This record gives sequence, C-alpha cells and structure tokens, in this order.
Amino acid sequence: MTQTRELRFALSPVEERAKDDGTRVMRGYAYRFDELSQDLGGFRERIVAGAGGPSLRQNDVTATFNHDASALLGRTASGTLTVGEDREGGWYEISLPDTTTGRDVAELLKRGDLRGSSFTFRVLDGGQRRAEEDDPETGLPVREITAMDVVELGPVTNPAYLTTQASLRSLPECLADTAPAPIDHTRSYPALVRATLRGTL
Repeated sequence: MTQTRELRFALSPVEERAKDDGTRVMRGYAYRFDELSQDLGGFRERIVAGAGGPSLRQNDVTATFNHDASALLGRTASGTLTVGEDREGGWYEISLPDTTTGRDVAELLKRGDLRGSSFTFRVLDGGQRRAEEDDPETGLPVREITAMDVVELGPVTNPAYLTTQASLRSLPECLADTAPAPIDHTRSYPALVRATLRGTL
C-alpha cells in the first residue's frame, strides 16, 4: 500500500431527511464509477467498480465535515455511519449527531448550500494501472485505480476546490509511488471520477 493519502471531491447531490424518531440522516456518494477526473497535472483518472468495496467493509471509516477531524459526524464502528458500494459508486449514510456541527450540516443541506462530497484514500499495492486508451477528449493518459483503502469521507462546502501539490505529479510518478511520503498530498475533482466511485507504464 502506498503511504500517500489522496483526496478526491465529487460534485454529487447530497440528501437530508428525518427519521420517525427525529434523527436527521444525510446520504450521498463519495465517488462514482466510470467518471473521469479533471486534468490532474498531465493525466486524468478513473475509479474502477469495486475498487473501494473491501476497505469500506473492513475499515472503521469516519465521516467528517470538510475533512476536519474535530468536526466528526459519524463512524462505522459506532453504527452512526453506513457505507458501501453499489452500481453507481461508493455511497454513505450518516445519522447526524445533535452537535453544533451536525445541526449546521443539516441546516446547510436543507438550504442546498452543500454541493458535494469528498473522500480520502490510499492506493493499495498493485491497485493502479495505466488505461489501455488515452482520454479521447484531451489526449491525456488515464490512471485507473482498481484497489484503494478508503479511510474517511463526508460532505464538503467546496467540492470544486482546485489544486494542491499532488496534482502537479506526473502519471509515472503516481504509478511508481510506493515509498512513504512525509506529507499528505491532495487533489480534487470538480467533475468527479468516472469508471466506477477511483500494469504500470
């Protein structure tokens, strides 16, 4: 498994509803299959169906607001977060807590201010490859993620937020990335990944 944590953003609707007991529940997709990313610095990327399924079943995945660990919304170990994959991609459902953050998220969802979701992952060993065909629209090579370790996800206020250090890496650097990284690297999707919910050269 690579030690580099990567971040992806999905412009995907998130929904909020109330259960009979008054609990506020939100549901969304952290990633979708068969969707190409934007240009990540000389290449595009897609997540292959089933890439995150095993980790979603095994990990104690946490849900946060805007990737802020102090803004915890739920976790699978406590049963306040449910995650899985279907034909569309990787979905999640959170029983929002009766906390300041939980109430804020519920209100922002009701108002339509939250436009998408995001997730944090690591590529597993052997879990990436270069696609046989380049992107016909841009001519860029395409990185396919076939196995990843999803560790965190949740709603974000700005799913189209662009750029960070990792987006400047080339495709060969990404595919060769097996050494521990001293810092977290992030990249974003204004148009979310296509192929699943994300060989060598």
